[in-house]
Amino acid sequence: MKTASVVMAALAAGVMSLASGAFAQTVHYPGGKSTFDGKCAVCHQAGGKGMDGLAPPLVEYPGKYAGSPDGRAQLGHTVLYGMFGPIKVKEKSYNFKMPSFASLSDEEIADVLNYVVFDLNAQHGSAKPFDVAEVKAWRAGPLDQTAVHQHREAVLKGLGL
Repeated sequence: MKTASVVMAALAAGVMSLASGAFAQTVHYPGGKSTFDGKCAVCHQAGGKGMDGLAPPLVEYPGKYAGSPDGRAQLGHTVLYGMFGPIKVKEKSYNFKMPSFASLSDEEIADVLNYVVFDLNAQHGSAKPFDVAEVKAWRAGPLDQTAVHQHREAVLKGLGL
């Protein structure tokens, strides 16, 4: 009896290990993941799955944005300056006031964008990683949250989304 319970416990542990491994995420940008988990996941949820009605998922559009200069700027401006106003993502509506994260360093912003685009988005085309110089350039031309929202609409049209 004791042997059977030991075998069952070992099997259960093995199944649990396999199950958790099946959902494991490969992380290429651990600094970005750390920033995301500490600052963004509270609204966008773990893995960027989003929260219905509040914060959109980050598992598709950012990957599409990152392939164009306007899309990249939109991602950077959204993180730096926040965004206010209703948006739609895949026919779901969200009305969230994204706060500004301008207090993060240029490196932290580049890392979190890289995490979102390359670790959370399976498809990111030929997008190149974000870097500190790119973030510094976005800081040089600050926008308010309304302008970030308006720019998003132009980016969506340009990308056909």
